[in-house]
Amino acid sequence: MALTDAEYVQISLDDYEYTCRLSRSRWAWEFLRRNAEFRQAALSTDQSHISEKPACHGIRLLRPLCDQIDAEKFGLVFFPDIDANGYDADVFWIPALYARALTMQVVPRHQSERDDIFDQTINVCEVTHLTDRVGREYLMIRGHGHSIQVACSGLSLLSVEPVRMKLIIDNISSMDETLKVIGRAQRILGKEDPSFSETWTRSSLAFRNALIALDAHEAGLTYFETAAIIYGEDRANEAWQSASRAMKDEMRRALARGRELRDGGYRDLLTAQT
Repeated sequence: MALTDAEYVQISLDDYEYTCRLSRSRWAWEFLRRNAEFRQAALSTDQSHISEKPACHGIRLLRPLCDQIDAEKFGLVFFPDIDANGYDADVFWIPALYARALTMQVVPRHQSERDDIFDQTINVCEVTHLTDRVGREYLMIRGHGHSIQVACSGLSLLSVEPVRMKLIIDNISSMDETLKVIGRAQRILGKEDPSFSETWTRSSLAFRNALIALDAHEAGLTYFETAAIIYGEDRANEAWQSASRAMKDEMRRALARGRELRDGGYRDLLTAQT
């Protein structure tokens, strides 16, 4: 068996390399944005109803100008660009669906005080600030290939009075989860370590393969062609010519998992804190 040049161009394993760094909440977006009902709802929404303004230090200010009932049905504060990937998209999940582990408590600051968290964040990260329809504030912080949604509590970050941020970690039931959250925050907010290399985990590979299986199926490719994208044509040929059904069954499971996550299972990913 062989793939045509056109099919190789259509889907490439390299196109999914960025997903190695995605958190589970960003994986949720990757599957949701492939849902046909969701895409139709998003495309029928007037994006001019979202205000976007620049602020100091390159911060973007977002605010929905009308109720976002249709977006909230899918767990979102508003409809972001459906063609933007899990890193670039301005995806803000509603609190009822996405209980955050990271919260920025905004407190008064004396004129002589420094806000170390703010200073560090604007030095190394891209920051997007969102105010939802009921006045809740969120931050989307992107840095070093990672992105994270942070809820804000206390005073408004847009206050005319000086404020500073205190990082709070809550809603975590184990030390392991706490350390994961701290580690993720450090990778985003800290200085990039050139010696640090992202590695695929068992779960991230499973998500990636489910995503590829979905895209391949939508492109009209076969299970063999899906396997060739993931494992290379030589390994796929070897597997298809052998008596074993292991790789064939794996492709079927990957597509079934992708469909499950796309069609509502993405919500389960949002219960995780990392």
